[in-house]
Amino acid sequence: MTENDLPQLTIAHAAEWIRERRLSPVELTRLYLARIDKLNPILNAYQTLTAEAALADAATAEKEINAGKYRGALHGVPVSIKDNLATRGIKTTAGSQILADWVPDFDATVVARLKAAGAISLGKTNMHEWAAGGTTINPYFGATYNPWDLARIPGGSSGGSAAAVAADLCLASIGTDNAGSVRNPAAMCGVVGLKPTYGRVSVFGGVPGTGGYSTNHFGVFSQTVEDSALVLQAIAGKDDKDPLSSGAPVADYSTNLRTAVTGKKFGLVANYFDDLLTGESERLFKQAIESLEALGMKAERVTIPHASLIPAVQMATSRVENASAHEEYLRSRPRDYSPDILYRHIHALTIPATTYIAAQKVRRVLCQEFAAAFESVNVIVTPVSIPAPTLEECRQGFAIVDGKKMTFQDIRGSYWGLSTIPFNVTGLPAICVCCGFTAAGLPLAIQIAGSPFDEAGVLQVAHAYEQRHRWGDRKPRLQE
Repeated sequence: MTENDLPQLTIAHAAEWIRERRLSPVELTRLYLARIDKLNPILNAYQTLTAEAALADAATAEKEINAGKYRGALHGVPVSIKDNLATRGIKTTAGSQILADWVPDFDATVVARLKAAGAISLGKTNMHEWAAGGTTINPYFGATYNPWDLARIPGGSSGGSAAAVAADLCLASIGTDNAGSVRNPAAMCGVVGLKPTYGRVSVFGGVPGTGGYSTNHFGVFSQTVEDSALVLQAIAGKDDKDPLSSGAPVADYSTNLRTAVTGKKFGLVANYFDDLLTGESERLFKQAIESLEALGMKAERVTIPHASLIPAVQMATSRVENASAHEEYLRSRPRDYSPDILYRHIHALTIPATTYIAAQKVRRVLCQEFAAAFESVNVIVTPVSIPAPTLEECRQGFAIVDGKKMTFQDIRGSYWGLSTIPFNVTGLPAICVCCGFTAAGLPLAIQIAGSPFDEAGVLQVAHAYEQRHRWGDRKPRLQE
């Protein structure tokens, strides 16, 4: 195998070859490290590289496998970790100036479970400051660039993870998702992004202040839906260190992955998501709907009567919960925040408790409305976001789409977060998969959401759609 083979590699393929001893974990890790050395100076996807530790872990994995102690599909597989997940002995900054030198003495549960599965961590990926934005233009550690167009953002806040997977600098990455921070960058970079049900994956070891306590999730970036299922299998399940993690049984996510979806129903939410479609995203979304119908699925309109209140509930919930973790730093080190993040937290501190409580009441109504919708459909399908904007467009705050000025922020929050936040407010599982490319060669995605803890059903539909088109086979052409 050579570095040129990495863009065609998936976890499923690598696992088979490693298990059969046709592929060396050490050789594979060296290839990824060489590619990172070549491309990371261009992309800035990794903030901290752990090459020496990765090679040592790969050597251990190889010895275990040669001794007949194969652990499973992730054994010897190179991955990366977003830099707001604690890693023992490795700097964990959360993209912030305040934590620039913090080295935890413990691992986040997801990191510990990846290690137990035999995965090889190549390092920590760059992110938006405090995970509080969707661009990954970081004022302290530099911007991450989209592999499809280096003038564009990769999305955020897990932009480094998305760019690393899209550019084949690892086989998978773990990110966090408080308002779409896995799904939006995955969509903008043309990879698969999975946000499981709230409580399905432990959030112990996430840096406090990088997501609301009741809206933040840990998720998976991967090349394929099958690879997402394999990673989720390793990290899902109850964790005594996280009292909000669920004891619901963990399914075998790969068992029914290839089962036909004929006869299943998918819901299209009236009004809310329709209003977020523009230009090429509308055209590609309609084509995706036609493809799902060609697979034998049936479309059905569903209604979420209070969907228009979702942005207000998200803001009054996640921003208040998040800001509570920043109170000490806001008092002692306010100038170590960028102005945008500083004033966001100050604003959140002015939201009264009565507003937060009212938001939770509305949130319960929204959960009930989504539950009612899932009584008649198996999954809900939505668009994810606009094509990745340029860094300059992000700095000016708008882009021209279809001849009209589109503002990225309004009173509801981030425009491209509006499609993803419904499933942070409700905690429902959701995955995004590429649904085609714009005329400019930029990827777009659809989002498939399911009922609580039905990751298996979500993965099944996503896999069926993915296999019909195989958009993921198309790779960015990076100029080295």
